[in-house]
Amino acid sequence: MFVVMDVGGTHIRYRIINIDGGIVSSGKMSTQTIGLIQAIELIIKEYAIEKIGISYAGEVNNGVILSSPNIKVDEPNIKSYFLKTHHIELLIENDLKCAALAEQRYWDCNSTMVVASIGTGFGSAFLENGKLFRGSHNLAGEIGHIPYKYSKIPCGCGNHYCIEASCSGIALKNWSKEYQLPIEEITIQNLRNLHSDKADVIVENFEKGLLFAIGTIISLINPEMIILGGGVVQPNVYLLDFINENIDKYALPISRKQTKIILSKLEDAPLMGAEILIECK
Repeated sequence: MFVVMDVGGTHIRYRIINIDGGIVSSGKMSTQTIGLIQAIELIIKEYAIEKIGISYAGEVNNGVILSSPNIKVDEPNIKSYFLKTHHIELLIENDLKCAALAEQRYWDCNSTMVVASIGTGFGSAFLENGKLFRGSHNLAGEIGHIPYKYSKIPCGCGNHYCIEASCSGIALKNWSKEYQLPIEEITIQNLRNLHSDKADVIVENFEKGLLFAIGTIISLINPEMIILGGGVVQPNVYLLDFINENIDKYALPISRKQTKIILSKLEDAPLMGAEILIECK
């Protein structure tokens, strides 16, 4: 059996899969209460795991977690740790790169494709001719951390100019707290329902940051397709129409005409990508 995991800023979701591809078990843990090493240790105590595939919301390279703005890292050299302590092979990849592998398989797109996702953070991944574009240290695609405008509340990476400080799930949460808004579940729709100037500013900054990011991707990468997903985008499908109606002001016109922007149809793209990691090994 093997386990695939999607480790985000809020939850660790996992599936135990047998050799025939059947799902033996699945579940979810909170990243606020348990570290990744501890979570895996609990699983391998219960199941005879032979391989581990991880989709991780942070920067990783060659089995090492380099940084993660929204997740506490309990052991950076995670691949080496499980190989030495349990003789289990572990494969770990950035969550958007995993999602991109799943989306590429679904859409069968062998041209230039970008997957952009807004959940706790804001990330993206690029594929050219069906293969991931990684950069020199597997850090390509960090769209949430390109410079945008100054934010009094810093991004999780520590900088004050990241798009993610305005356009992400954590940004909605941080700014709602900063403005002391009377809201329990922080969503775009709930912010709109407050009919508050401060709540409207949060949503407006989010939307403008999103346009800036997508326009930058179109102008720099010239993709055939941009697939939008993530926990913030999925319940706010109006964002697709919003982008298509306004993106011409933010992107190179000729490149914009060649780019199709669509919503992801996959519910568990990062998990599916983690499984592809193991399949392709």
